[in-house]
Amino acid sequence: MAATVAQSSNSVDRRYHDTTSPYVLPNDDVEQDRLNAQAAAIVEMIGGRPFLAPIQSMVRISKAVDVGCGTGIATLQMADLFASATVYGLDLSPAPEPVQKTAPSNIVWATGNVLDVDEGSQAGEPDSVGAIFAPSSLDYVFGRMLFLGVIEHQDLDWAFYRAGTSQRLDGGWEWHRKVVSAAHRPGLSTRAGSDAAALMRAEGLEIISVQTFEFSFVPSHKTPNSISMGRYVQEKLVPQYPELLKKMLGAEGISGPVLERLTKEALRDISCEEGVHQKYTVTIGRKP
Repeated sequence: MAATVAQSSNSVDRRYHDTTSPYVLPNDDVEQDRLNAQAAAIVEMIGGRPFLAPIQSMVRISKAVDVGCGTGIATLQMADLFASATVYGLDLSPAPEPVQKTAPSNIVWATGNVLDVDEGSQAGEPDSVGAIFAPSSLDYVFGRMLFLGVIEHQDLDWAFYRAGTSQRLDGGWEWHRKVVSAAHRPGLSTRAGSDAAALMRAEGLEIISVQTFEFSFVPSHKTPNSISMGRYVQEKLVPQYPELLKKMLGAEGISGPVLERLTKEALRDISCEEGVHQKYTVTIGRKP
């Protein structure tokens, strides 16, 4: 089996999809536009290819899944690469209707939570999580910005660095410490990128490669591949930070003037200098 999964800490794990949860993510036009811009910036950041696994050598792919497919960009790319395979696009929310209507016939869109994979009651439905992840049935699994970690895993660590270095900038950021604490409470990973290799090895996988890229928050000439990412963050992600912090820190009981102060400090810190970035790690493994 040649399986591949990429994933995320998009700071808030999409598994918290109950509409009453403080961790719920939107799925409106604004969010879909952000996801499309993010996908394009990530592809440029990692060298112009959406997948870094050795796809050319992966023959006999008959069943693949894009976990957390979002707007379906990667699902469409996978369907094009594996034209003779059945490609599943799985997410908590349905893919946009225009995408579904124009998608190639080898794509099956599914709505569900990948964490329900062990629920046997769903296995009878052909597009259920249980059926999609039936034992020994998948050839390729991909996920971006979600944290799963099976073969190809692409994700962030929630730490901030100076351009071109591994020098941490967030040591004195109070808002950052509180967000990390809030993320850990429900079991979210803030080291989804760098921890992937160890998790894969623990599952008996052989690590082929680990590559790290700069997920820039402010464009820098020092990392030209991440200039689009920096622009995306400033234009699409930074404006959403106040709402993100309200949800994350609100779950910790932080509100009012304290929340307002921490939000101002966060917006200042994540744009404090050219090239401030998080580490984006692509880990590729395989069965020995």
